[in-house]
Amino acid sequence: MKKRTLLSILVMLIAISGYSQTARLQVIHNSPTPTVDVYANADLLLNDFAFRTATPFIDVPAGVEINLGIATGNSSSASDAIANFPVILEENKTYVVIANGIVGGNPGFGLDIFDMGMENSDAAENVGILFFHGSPDAPTVDVLAGGAVLIDDASYGDFAGYLNVPAASYDLDITPGNDNATVVASYTADLSFWGGNTAVIFASGFLSGDDPAFEPWVALSTGGTFPLQAVTTGPGPDPSTTARLQVIHNSPTPTVDVYANGSMLLDDFAFRTATPFIDVPAGVELDLGVALGTSTSAADALVNFPVTLEAGKTYVVVANGIVGGNPGFGLDIFDMGMETADADGNVGILFFHGSPDAPTVDVMTGGNVLIDDASYGDFAGYLNVPAASYDLDITPGSDNQTIVASYAADLSFWAGKTAVIFASGFLSGDDPAFEPWVALSNGGTFPLPAIGPRPDGTDLFAQSSISTKGLEQVSLFPNPVSNNFVNVVLDFETETNLDYQLMDANGSVVRSQNFGKIAEGFNQIELSLYDVKAGIYFATFYTDDEVITKMISVIK
Repeated sequence: MKKRTLLSILVMLIAISGYSQTARLQVIHNSPTPTVDVYANADLLLNDFAFRTATPFIDVPAGVEINLGIATGNSSSASDAIANFPVILEENKTYVVIANGIVGGNPGFGLDIFDMGMENSDAAENVGILFFHGSPDAPTVDVLAGGAVLIDDASYGDFAGYLNVPAASYDLDITPGNDNATVVASYTADLSFWGGNTAVIFASGFLSGDDPAFEPWVALSTGGTFPLQAVTTGPGPDPSTTARLQVIHNSPTPTVDVYANGSMLLDDFAFRTATPFIDVPAGVELDLGVALGTSTSAADALVNFPVTLEAGKTYVVVANGIVGGNPGFGLDIFDMGMETADADGNVGILFFHGSPDAPTVDVMTGGNVLIDDASYGDFAGYLNVPAASYDLDITPGSDNQTIVASYAADLSFWAGKTAVIFASGFLSGDDPAFEPWVALSNGGTFPLPAIGPRPDGTDLFAQSSISTKGLEQVSLFPNPVSNNFVNVVLDFETETNLDYQLMDANGSVVRSQNFGKIAEGFNQIELSLYDVKAGIYFATFYTDDEVITKMISVIK
């Protein structure tokens, strides 16, 4: 059961419920408890859902009661739930749900629900920011920018906003609700890359200094999360004595603590999360100790790694492998890291092969090899390419005709910056299952959505070869789409059965249709996008033995 995908469970839930009504939902995990499983009625909805991670907005059944059961991450069925929450969602509404509070503590664990969620801001140049106060022991606060009050008198459990503001970088000051002259802490919120979209800024952790410590975090509408950076005063670090470092957790093990020379470096560091690039001491040996997330000191470390970093250099470190398993747990280090691309309009992509049982692979787009012969533990690149959306095909390293899987990588929003695409999980289907993930240079992470299989369940990507003789000439116009329709032009040598599926950038199916038999020769089909929101979509066309995907940009 625990190997089912989120999309397959949602489709099944909708079918079982007998309802065609749906709502949109994002879930954010802000309860400082162990990694959890979330069940919808008897079925697994979210597997190994970690603290300070989020889902993208997804379709869920509306108009029918759904029992949301919360269990610890090692659960085997919905009967293991330690808390249950019956909810009924309203058709066509958009919700943000935050798991908050303390299991078995005070304030108690619960779900805070905001029923006026938004996936898009009010203008392409703006970002829509929803604020949530989720720090159990923090008092009522105000949030200021440039001396102006953005959030007024937010208490624990409160949502505030949306604020639609220009997509930019802001220094945010946190003050007591009744004293704006006393700045408790200041943070930089860089959302300059997120124009046209929305994000949730949520206060997290304990202000008292208890574990986990207080931090404001961001959850993007695509599901990526990252912490806001504290504003520091005085001179910056000396580059002659420091290096820059990003750490990515890609070992399918419990949440861990990381110590550096006896001091806590990373607290409650979860699988498939990342740090931003940070300053660390260089020129001296660092003893990096990795302990379980429940550790109390560096003495609890399960494994230690002595490393010496070079001053002025930038590193990407991936925690990889299996604790107590094969291949064993270790740190893979790339010492030519980059935080910015080579041009403002490009994105710099570093690829890392971190799937323990996956063979040597190539990564292709548009028939061109981007990554050649990457084996487990290998880094490849940086590739500096235009910041755009790409269809990535994964093939065996020795056979570029066999497409094992295809994924949509939308990095159009990350111009001028860098990202790591890392293969994660087990290709065999063991838990956790294989997925490619992205770690942005600011610490945000999210999975790449898969493209395919056919609507009838036939997995064309498992075939030894895929012909594109008929579909290779398919074209779409206008594209970008500014009205409600897009035209598809096809030319077939013989009469052909044709299916179509439209997926959004998160992998959710928003349209599907069978056109039946399409006549031999030139054909033009008009597709309706009447109630499709602005954004990037992937139109996949299927015949009996062919498949091709085209990107559609909707800008209405």
